[in-house]
Amino acid sequence: MGAVIIKSKLLLTVLLLFGLAMILNVTTASACNVTAINSTPKVTAIDPVNKSIVLNPKVIKIKFNTAIKDGNKLIQLKSTSNGKISPTETSISGDTLSIIPTTNLTKGSKYQILIHSGSVEDLSGNGVQIFSTNFMISPITLAQMKDGLKRAQSFYNTNGRLPNFINFGNLKIPIAGFQEIIGFQGMKINGYTGVRSVYITSDNIDGQAVDNDRINAIVDILKNMGIHAYNMGLGPNSHMAVLTSSSVSKNALIVDIYGGADAGLIKEMGSTWYKDLKGTKKVFTLFWPPSQVITGLAFLPRAHDDNYDPSSFTGLAHPDLYLKENGYSYLYSNVLSTIVSTIFYQSKH
Repeated sequence: MGAVIIKSKLLLTVLLLFGLAMILNVTTASACNVTAINSTPKVTAIDPVNKSIVLNPKVIKIKFNTAIKDGNKLIQLKSTSNGKISPTETSISGDTLSIIPTTNLTKGSKYQILIHSGSVEDLSGNGVQIFSTNFMISPITLAQMKDGLKRAQSFYNTNGRLPNFINFGNLKIPIAGFQEIIGFQGMKINGYTGVRSVYITSDNIDGQAVDNDRINAIVDILKNMGIHAYNMGLGPNSHMAVLTSSSVSKNALIVDIYGGADAGLIKEMGSTWYKDLKGTKKVFTLFWPPSQVITGLAFLPRAHDDNYDPSSFTGLAHPDLYLKENGYSYLYSNVLSTIVSTIFYQSKH
């Protein structure tokens, strides 16, 4: 009789374990299904890159993280100056959406590609979320770029400096803007290296891949403009690591990109120990939207993740004036052309 009881208990245990396994299996399967249902195709690469200056593109390519197919096909190419929609054709190959303008775009104009929700789908029918990217059509042709480069190079070789402007008939382009335009085409003025080499760091803002791509895009354009530029990595301490790196020149321009305005970090930039650490290096701060706008701000409260300042520190009054009074410049922007032009200027002054 005892043996029967033992076997019954064993059977009950097995049945309970089996039931638990079934429950876990159903739960896991349900979680997987929820993940699959909620997943949407994500953009991983864009050509032309966001905020770039390009010639009339024959094809605009948007790459996703998965194979895609047509959805509702609501995709627009729109002028941001007058809102006019330019006609396009689209095609899909694997994970890449190609958008083909069927008319020439206007030189010097800015355009937005707007991919509406559900315009494309993954192979399971999950629609993309709304996405947009922008670019500008160069105000000059490739032939004009080459001509302007030849004249700028000749001026530099003769005078040992760059001209202030490059003229194309009635069109007058500041040299920084011209170098930015040709930089997107892989051209540069030989021998011109700027005054300071540029070392760029970034806070964690939009994810490692996106943040790295942002730095690399800036670095590539600066290099094409004749400036030595380097990606010095991501993370909350990268802005300090670059100051002590043996690979960073003493006359460097350090560009720190932040996704938020940190009162404690700004305050430390005015401290004696930070300035001693900085030495002859120059530090320029780029606040990337949606960071807090500090220009004209009366008081910047202490950051929620500030775990390094004393409890008595509640924030910083007039952070914009504080930076300027301590010899620092800053920029609030996510426009690549504005960012590159400003860094270029900072490298020369």
